[in-house]
Amino acid sequence: MHRRRRLIPLLAGALCASSLLAAGPVPAGATPLGPGKPSPSAPSKPERKGDLDVRSAGGAAQPGAQQRSRPGTAAAEERWRAVLGDQAVVQLDPLTGTPRMLARLDGFLTGRSGSSAEKVVLRYLRKHATELGLQPGDLDTLVLRKNYKDVAGIRHLSWVQVVGGVPVFGNGLKANVTKRGEIISLEGAPIEDLANQAAAAGPATVSADQSRRAAATDVGGRVADVRQTRKGARSVWANRDSASLVWFLTPGGLRRGWSTRVQAGGTLDYQHVIDASSGAVLLRHDLVDFANGDALVYDNYPGAPRGGEQHRRNLVKAGYLGKDAETLAGGTYVAAWSDINDDDLQNPGEAVPVPGRSGDGAQYRLTPFTTGSAFCATTVCTWDPTEKGSWKVNREADVTQGFYFTSRYHDYLKAKPFGFTRSAGNFEARGGDAVQLNALDGAATDGDMPDANHVDNANMSTPPDGTPPTMQMYLFHAPGATDDEDPFVPASSAFDADVILHEYTHGLSNRLVVDATGTSTLNSVQAGSMGEAWSDYYAQDYLVHSGFERDTSAAGEILTGRYVAAGQSLIRTMPIDCPVGTTSEACTRLDGSRGGYTYGELSAVIGEAEVHASGEIWGQTLWDLRRTLGHKVTGALVTRAMELSPADPSFLDMRNAIVQADLAVYKGKHTKTVWKVFAHRGMGFFAGTTDAADARPVEDFSRPPGKSTPRAAITGRVTDSVTGLGLADVRVAVGGHDSGFGGDYTARTDADGRYRIDHVAAGTYPVVLTSPAGYLPASRTATVTTDGAEVDYALRRDWAAANGGAQVVSAGGPDFTPYGCGPLAALDTSLGTGWVTTSGDEEVPTNKPTPKALVVALPAAVDVQAVAVDPAATCGVAGSASTGDYRIETSPDLKAWTTVSEGTFTAEDRGRLNEIAVKGSTGTRFVRFTALSPQVPDLATNCPDGAYDGCVYMSLAELVVYGSGSAAPDVAAVASGRR
Repeated sequence: MHRRRRLIPLLAGALCASSLLAAGPVPAGATPLGPGKPSPSAPSKPERKGDLDVRSAGGAAQPGAQQRSRPGTAAAEERWRAVLGDQAVVQLDPLTGTPRMLARLDGFLTGRSGSSAEKVVLRYLRKHATELGLQPGDLDTLVLRKNYKDVAGIRHLSWVQVVGGVPVFGNGLKANVTKRGEIISLEGAPIEDLANQAAAAGPATVSADQSRRAAATDVGGRVADVRQTRKGARSVWANRDSASLVWFLTPGGLRRGWSTRVQAGGTLDYQHVIDASSGAVLLRHDLVDFANGDALVYDNYPGAPRGGEQHRRNLVKAGYLGKDAETLAGGTYVAAWSDINDDDLQNPGEAVPVPGRSGDGAQYRLTPFTTGSAFCATTVCTWDPTEKGSWKVNREADVTQGFYFTSRYHDYLKAKPFGFTRSAGNFEARGGDAVQLNALDGAATDGDMPDANHVDNANMSTPPDGTPPTMQMYLFHAPGATDDEDPFVPASSAFDADVILHEYTHGLSNRLVVDATGTSTLNSVQAGSMGEAWSDYYAQDYLVHSGFERDTSAAGEILTGRYVAAGQSLIRTMPIDCPVGTTSEACTRLDGSRGGYTYGELSAVIGEAEVHASGEIWGQTLWDLRRTLGHKVTGALVTRAMELSPADPSFLDMRNAIVQADLAVYKGKHTKTVWKVFAHRGMGFFAGTTDAADARPVEDFSRPPGKSTPRAAITGRVTDSVTGLGLADVRVAVGGHDSGFGGDYTARTDADGRYRIDHVAAGTYPVVLTSPAGYLPASRTATVTTDGAEVDYALRRDWAAANGGAQVVSAGGPDFTPYGCGPLAALDTSLGTGWVTTSGDEEVPTNKPTPKALVVALPAAVDVQAVAVDPAATCGVAGSASTGDYRIETSPDLKAWTTVSEGTFTAEDRGRLNEIAVKGSTGTRFVRFTALSPQVPDLATNCPDGAYDGCVYMSLAELVVYGSGSAAPDVAAVASGRR
């Protein structure tokens, strides 16, 4: 995430757990540590808080999201498609009603023009302001932030919306224009009537310093006591923390806020937006990418068959250092030192002098270790985890190696075909944002040894352009752990080129996939998965292109983990070059089957949607593209697509962006090949996804239908699964066409529940149903012949759905509704939102949780047949806050309660509806769900020191009630005791 990535140790009884499961198969004797399950002997450490954004629900499934869209959005999308044609890309932001993405896959929005790109775009805006959802005065709020030309000649323009000298956070306008003056796309979702909305917003009563402290407190950290400097509406602290006034659009209206970047200790590096009137958290974004062991196949690791020998290189002649530089902290692109105490500052004894200055020739030769692990007999070890301070032997070589890798990679990405230049947002000292490389990070946090938080790790945070990113490189192999307990080689990650290439590439993607203000938008699971995949792909592409790794026609050669993972598959489940359907043993899945992954398996790689595992699908797809189009063309298309993509893109958004990039750069020369590759991986023309947060997209293997393809109709009926009655006004759509892409294959049911979708090309399609109020969604596959297809649906009624009439009678604990985490969020038919309450009586850590009950009034008397529960933590609260022990009761009158289920949910139950059969519960008008405890392992040991979010909070993602209902009662009368 934008962010630092963490390599999760696969240890048995040696290291602390992290929030992600191991992505690869586990060697004998090692145990993968899952969410909220630390090793019994591990020291307790705080869980990281996840991202939070009050503007959207987020999460893995959002069946209710379309019902929250701004009125008229669907009609506006249809009007645009009528103008732009069948291959229009029309996505209007549900909050603003203005374009999140407006483009065409078979052309451009405008014709050629000799005017400047800025004039072309502004002329288009003035002509189409009304259609774009803007008022004429809104154009006066646009201030040009960036206008640069990439290596392919495409102009990328970004406007920020500003009122009263204060910019809008997240919204604005982005435009992309070919070198021939054609508008490729418009993005950004600008805010309508901004000036009047700003005038109605309340005053700022929270100061910059208060917002900084609130942000640090929110993530369980503390601010550094350093000097503050004010520059207008922006405050900057000596440790590079910052706070700036912004406008922030929420579902409740425009708010004044403070946009902060705060380093709250250790790896706590977050971006927030703090409400400038109330101090509430409006947005929380972890700038740290924590990765599941990014030790891939490396070219320059010590002892590698190719590139494994130390060689002489003059860093000054290479341009990586100025002639007057004294230490490696003065690099052209990188400032490097050994941050052994992990305070993010260069202290005495941590600097490394520029090598060769002593007159003794080339310096800092690596001294291999032969003790401390059996791995050292066959692999070069750079330290001994059984000997305190052994890392000091290679300290200077460690920092120098990391400095060289990152500086060299800077030049590689800056050149064609990538063009990651200073204008595009790269990292250079003259731009004020050289990479801050902290080698041997935390190596002396436990005496002269690293503590459990500073082993088997590598990470990189990436703030917006102009602010330096921080890269932290850790030692591998935990002190005191056996090779079975920690199966990584005792080596420093700074010697592993691929770890650094992967981490550095996070900087590329987080600087290119941004909103109009330049803030990274790789937020949801599909966007985050692509972030991991790009890092894998660019690193491996570099290795193969440079001759350090060989890629023949055989499958499964580009293996990750040849150095620090000792040649074992600890990092990814299979190599990146595994085609679909291959029978190569190297491409064996966790379940024993073989073959590369497809889009529909987003949640199947390791059993859940997770950015590293799910990213393997995107990474393998890009490698397919590389094998077809080669290094140069693929590099150009993939990089340009990042710049063209909408905010928080899905796999399909980015597929579309690659098609657009080919139109813009190569005039569509490779478009058919691109479609062929993506269709083969399940991202065909009719693939469908709700958005980037959808963990269960619908795959399709079709290429765009030709004009001569036979057309027919899909017909059917949508009914209630219990009554059999038809349901009116239900929207049915062919997957991929319900989000503005590829035409308008949609329909609505009539009064009897019948629908008809005409002019559908013959073939097999996923038909996705957006459910009506009070029902859960459903989807089916339709095979359309020349005679058409008939697809019927029987929808299950969710009697606990708030949009179907259910109401909250009471909820235990504080009400977090202002944060989007109130009790109604557990009744919204979305697994991406939920109810958050406290474990104890107050919002403080405890090892003695107090039961919290959610009482729901059903819209009718129901004969309950089953209850379904997703116990997962939501709202940015970590997994241990998920409901553990629970009790479910039913009542006809709020007086007599019958227990229908008691039990315990575990980590495996999170993120899904767990259905529980109910017998004998007739005439039920009320349901009470009681969370008895969170999913903290061993409450007595791990609480109340606050190491787990479950020590403070309990959460429930969704409560569903199935059954048959009678006439609706007077709920208010029942609740008041009159009935």
